Amino acid sequence: MLRFVLIACVMALVPVQGQAMPTAEIEENDFLDLVDGEGNVLIQAQGVDAVNAEARAQGLAFPALGYWSPEGHCFVTPAPGDCNGVFKR
Repeated sequence: MLRFVLIACVMALVPVQGQAMPTAEIEENDFLDLVDGEGNVLIQAQGVDAVNAEARAQGLAFPALGYWSPEGHCFVTPAPGDCNGVFKR
């Protein structure tokens, strides 16, 4: 019985871990839908680390709802250009 409860708890937490730290950019149309969402804030900076730092400075909620850049380089280190992130206020 204890084994079953432990497995159920682990299975419940696994999807949360995957969503808590986005490590890939989302599709452009999905990103634009997030930008238009009520209470969402768009942050633009050089690379995902700078986007996250600016979001923290503004007191926005984490994790980010999504990241996107036209060139697809948000998660390239060092960041070669602008990255966009959407966060909840």
